[in-house]
Amino acid sequence: MMIRKISSRLGTRAPAQRWRKGGLLGLSLVALTVGLIPLNPAPASARRNAYERCAAELLDRQLPPETVALACSGALRPEELSKCVEEIDSRTDILAEDALNRCQQVRRPLELATCVVDISDRRDESEAPLILDFCRRSLLPTQFSRCVVGLQNQIDLVTSQAMSVCIDTRDRVDSPLPNFIPGREPPAPTRPSPNLPST
Repeated sequence: MMIRKISSRLGTRAPAQRWRKGGLLGLSLVALTVGLIPLNPAPASARRNAYERCAAELLDRQLPPETVALACSGALRPEELSKCVEEIDSRTDILAEDALNRCQQVRRPLELATCVVDISDRRDESEAPLILDFCRRSLLPTQFSRCVVGLQNQIDLVTSQAMSVCIDTRDRVDSPLPNFIPGREPPAPTRPSPNLPST
C-alpha cells in the first residue's frame, strides 16, 4: 500500500518537475535572446536607402528637385554621386550644378571629387572649371591629382602646365616591343601569306 502511494506521488510530480525544468530553460533562453536585441533602434538616417540619401544630399545643395530626381534615379551608385557633388561643392569654388554634371559623367565619382579637391587646394578660383574638366578626363583621377600636386610641390609649374603634363602619364607604354629602337619607326606588322591551293 505504501509503495503504491509513493509511486503515485512520484508519477504525478514527475511531469510537473520536468515542466518546471523545461520552463526554466525556456525562460532562460528567452531572457538571453531579449538581451541580445539592441534597446535603441538604428536612427532613421541609417535606414534610408541609397536613392533617398542621394536625393536628400543633393537637395541640401539647393539643386532643383527635377534635376535631383533624374540624377539619382539614373545613377548606378547614387550615394557616390551625391557624395561627389557634396565634396566638390563644399570644399571648392565650383557650383553644385557643375559638380553634378561632371560627377554623372565618370565611373569613379568619389575619385573625381578627391582629384578636384586636392588640386583646387590653394589654387586660383579662375582655374576651378579647368581642374574639374581635367579630373573628369583622367582615367585614374586620384593618381592624376597626386601627379599634379607632387610636381607643383617641387617644380615651379602653374596648374594648367602640371595638369597637361600629368594627363599623358596614363598613355605611357610600360614595356616597349623588344625590337623597338628609340628614334626609329617600329617595324610594320607582317601579314601571313594566304595559302593558295596547289595546282
